[in-house]
Amino acid sequence: MGFFSAIGSAISSIASGIGSAVSSIGSALSSFAGGIGTVIGTVIPVLGPMATTLSRFAAVFLQALGVFKPGEQPDEMGERALQAAGKGITIDQFEDFDSYLDALRDFDLDPEKAAKRSYAEKLVAGLGVGTVGLERKFNAPPGSLDTLWLLPITNPAYFTVERMQSIISTGRLGGDVWAYLDKRLSAGDSSRLEDALTVASDRTAPTPAERNALYDALDQARDRWAELGKQVESSGKGA
Repeated sequence: MGFFSAIGSAISSIASGIGSAVSSIGSALSSFAGGIGTVIGTVIPVLGPMATTLSRFAAVFLQALGVFKPGEQPDEMGERALQAAGKGITIDQFEDFDSYLDALRDFDLDPEKAAKRSYAEKLVAGLGVGTVGLERKFNAPPGSLDTLWLLPITNPAYFTVERMQSIISTGRLGGDVWAYLDKRLSAGDSSRLEDALTVASDRTAPTPAERNALYDALDQARDRWAELGKQVESSGKGA
């Protein structure tokens, strides 16, 4: 069963609203907001404590790669981006990403608006801003890194900050992780994604043990993805 076939209409509506809000931040986030941002917005309510784990992962990961400054949290940066967009300050107005982030840091937040906004919306917005920052930093095509967040969501024990740093910094996110987890990729595309992820950080060939460890990790990630789909379906029935 594909993941979206398991989403109840009420939850889909909420997630679509999150996607629409995130798209207001700027055209650079359009693909993220309408695609994987909606997916993550759907998953967050059923993650429980894992949602906080994802936020912590994103904070350390984005700080380590120099996208966010030390201490900056994705949900706070997401709230800043959303409130700034409401005042007409969008990413499209800036020639470089760092200038945009500086504008967000200088933006005076309205605490009442922040208190009324869902954590899911804040976090998805922050992940979207962080994703654009990564694409700009590593000269990756727009939208090519959107699905990276699904790896630490589905298998945080294997896809650690250090491993994800290596994957992104060496340009090895070689495919659509969402489609892979949902088993919608062709056999050839699945194999290419797996091969890309097995290349060691120094670009040497992986050992058989390293390759087997990755295959096991991806199997576990797919199992977790299927479990999340069932949880989303159950939540939708109860909505």
